[in-house]
Amino acid sequence: MIMHPIFIYIIQVNCALVLFYLLYTTLFKRDTFLKIRRFYFISSIVFSLVYPLFVVPGLTDVLSFRANGPAADETAIFIEAPTFEMVTGREDATADSFHIPWKALSVFVYIAVTLFFIFRFLWQLASIFRIRLKSSKTFVSGIEIYDLKNDLTPFSFFGMIFMNSEMHSEEELAQIILHEHTHVREKHSLDIMLIETILLFSWWNPFVWLLKREMAMNLEYLADNGVLREGVDSKDYQYHLLRLTYHETAVQIVNNFNVSLINISTSLTLLYHQIVDNLIV
Repeated sequence: MIMHPIFIYIIQVNCALVLFYLLYTTLFKRDTFLKIRRFYFISSIVFSLVYPLFVVPGLTDVLSFRANGPAADETAIFIEAPTFEMVTGREDATADSFHIPWKALSVFVYIAVTLFFIFRFLWQLASIFRIRLKSSKTFVSGIEIYDLKNDLTPFSFFGMIFMNSEMHSEEELAQIILHEHTHVREKHSLDIMLIETILLFSWWNPFVWLLKREMAMNLEYLADNGVLREGVDSKDYQYHLLRLTYHETAVQIVNNFNVSLINISTSLTLLYHQIVDNLIV
């Protein structure tokens, strides 16, 4: 079966992403080098997207497979054995009636699901701008924010910070702004958009979903680090995170100011060790 070059490219990209994720779990998952992690994630994705466009001796064979049959410099020998068949008209008609075009069906399913994810992605983008239109601009601690009218978790998207200022104390607002301003200053939304774009065409690859989760968690660790480095008490910050855990999130393609209950303790412990290590050095 000959595959279309686009599908070969997508499979090659995903093969590389699987290898990079497995390498990440071996080398980086338990360390505290958050910025190195971020660089690794972005570099892995960019390399995975680019390498199939070039022919690299040895590397291409490792990260891809031959979907078009024998290569040009190979000789394929086919030996057809004689067959003897007795087919009646009724049997032939029955076989034709149960023939399923699996290749066409697979392509149709892939395109349909991909279009669903693209529509979902565009809908989430539109939702962010609808929230922006319904929100009023205000200034908190000298920083411009969009004041939410409903009970959504504070979040940021590129240069925009969204929160409901009436639902938080001054201390909480200061922590939220420190957290979200770190996302904005370090342009974490670019990372989110990059992996979300990959997912549009790689939704069938569970390792890409795992990679997305690790990238999102790492960005939250970086933002938490920015808060704790400003002298915020870690226990107060942890209680604040717990209080916001049950709030509704806006959409999946933004940097939300909360993490799961399972990850809160891990996040703060990791950041604590990172700060201690830096002080020792």
